[in-house]
Amino acid sequence: MADRLKDPSGPPARGSGTISTKGAKVVQVGSGAVGQVIARHLVESAAVRELVLADLDAPLAKAVVSKLPGSRARGVGLDAGDAAAVAALVRGADVLVNATIPRFNDTLMTAAREGKVAYVDLASASSDPFVDDSKWQAAGVPAIVGMGEDPGLSNVFARYGADQMDSVDAIRIRDGDTASSPEFPFICLFSPETFIGETLHPSRIWQNGAYSPVPPFGGLERYNFPAPVGPQPVYEVDHEEVDTLPRFIGKGVQYVDFKLALDDRTVRTLQTFQDLKIFESNRPEHVAARKAILAVIPKPADLTGKVEGSAALVVEVDGLAGGAPHRLRLATMISHPEAGRKYGATGTAYLTGTAGAVGALLLATGQIRAPGMHSPETLDPAPFLPMLAERGVAVHEEHLVGTGRSTPRPARRKTR
Repeated sequence: MADRLKDPSGPPARGSGTISTKGAKVVQVGSGAVGQVIARHLVESAAVRELVLADLDAPLAKAVVSKLPGSRARGVGLDAGDAAAVAALVRGADVLVNATIPRFNDTLMTAAREGKVAYVDLASASSDPFVDDSKWQAAGVPAIVGMGEDPGLSNVFARYGADQMDSVDAIRIRDGDTASSPEFPFICLFSPETFIGETLHPSRIWQNGAYSPVPPFGGLERYNFPAPVGPQPVYEVDHEEVDTLPRFIGKGVQYVDFKLALDDRTVRTLQTFQDLKIFESNRPEHVAARKAILAVIPKPADLTGKVEGSAALVVEVDGLAGGAPHRLRLATMISHPEAGRKYGATGTAYLTGTAGAVGALLLATGQIRAPGMHSPETLDPAPFLPMLAERGVAVHEEHLVGTGRSTPRPARRKTR
């Protein structure tokens, strides 16, 4: 695959080219905290004529649908690991939204590709999620891989920044949060299984044309996020952007890393899991302990209205622009209580779900239609920013030019 995938707004794909002028039929698998945000955005869009919301917990899917505006959605039960059931449900749809955890990606992607249905997910389960790109191209279907908050918004921000540079030296992604709950001492604002897995796994940084390994809880620094998040301890974490940005951004990028804010109490808890090998071993006692731990951690959807603090995503792109050193800092912030009041979600769920919904709507409207697998940074960022702003996600842009002078302003809404 070349440094950049071909223009996603290119020739219509066979799967997306048949979308009715009355709107797309969308099947969404997963109705947890993030899935609920996506579903609401989809039913509120005229681009979607029908939404089928599927979940292993059928009563949950139906309960979520009952709270959605209008009557274009229905909830059904589905085991996302049952290939035949997934294929049957997806048949005849225009877009499949995968809002489950990454271990179901293969089953859902296969059903979408073979059914010639456009596809979007929120995170990857493979070290090379683009290995089947040629199959998607042959099927004539587009797939967006990793379109959540991070990966997802982070990749779009990185591409937006890189487009303003003549060359790119470094891309640094920082995910910050001050979430806390008086009711729950240990919380995960997205899938606990995914969160624990990625923090306990060794990570990598891209530096000078090669990858360097970083042990779990390595790379500690105190990063100054925009207010109200402020300074937070951040650690290197295993994340998709470190794999995809060096591959697709181009422009000579020499350094890429991803760091996540973790407070001291969370780190101590995670290190206990690590010391006991609960999430690394398949010994019966470890499997039992793992299930017990995941069962008692509150579900992200149950944290709405019970979490204080704010979430922030910052992407810094360093490079040369007009022959001068330049740093572009893109940031978005949201308060968890505000997100709960306005959107019925935590801030993290809202940022993640809104990004996923925008990706799905770009597929549903045919704005992304070229067949093949697309990482978010290979997509034109122009449509994303206004669609995010319309849904309450403001993106702030700050330039540090050669003199070091800071010039903040809202991110520009570029047109084609």
